[in-house]
Amino acid sequence: MPAQRPPTLVFDLDGTLLDVSARNHHVYSTVCTSLGGQPLARVAYWHLKRQRAGWPVILAQSGLVEGQIPAFEAQFAELIEVPDSLGFDVLFPETIPVLTRLSATHRCTLVSLRSSVTALRAQLAVFALTPFFDVIEIAAAGGDPAFQKARLIRRTVPADDPAVVIGDTEADIMAAHALGYVSIAVCSGIRDRDMLAREDPSALVDDVGGVEDALRHARLL
Repeated sequence: MPAQRPPTLVFDLDGTLLDVSARNHHVYSTVCTSLGGQPLARVAYWHLKRQRAGWPVILAQSGLVEGQIPAFEAQFAELIEVPDSLGFDVLFPETIPVLTRLSATHRCTLVSLRSSVTALRAQLAVFALTPFFDVIEIAAAGGDPAFQKARLIRRTVPADDPAVVIGDTEADIMAAHALGYVSIAVCSGIRDRDMLAREDPSALVDDVGGVEDALRHARLL
């Protein structure tokens, strides 16, 4: 019998390959302060975000009132992807080693929900990530994230080919389920382990460094 072809590995970016917690907290703090609030410490803020607390909850704890939420959201969206903000992002320590090994044996692709395609591609170049991916698909966030992710993933995986979706949110897991793909959820991003576990991923790992073991366990590496 012919050997099973290796699956395409579909990577999310933010929270999976890049640690975006400092950027997220920096922009939140900047906007919160400009509106007269008192920003939460980074640990407290990121804990709420990882538990999917909405802006009304977070901003109420930051000294802002409900009527200020639209202004906050507009300013946050305006600043979250500007170059000065993106400069707070850092690669997770295992990102380059893992991508180097996996791209030698598997076809790797990247999907991301970002508003600025130009800024994202520039950031990928700065971190020297572009060469690892055969295909890069980007779309602005909005609407149902799981549906958007599924749509992007379809563009990166040839019809009838197997695939593994690797990401840090419930949207990544749900998209994988909808498409019939294996999912590996990493707990390094914007959702905590308990929230990700509720979506029943094929595997749940601490960070991108655990992806290879998950693939071996599934006999995909």
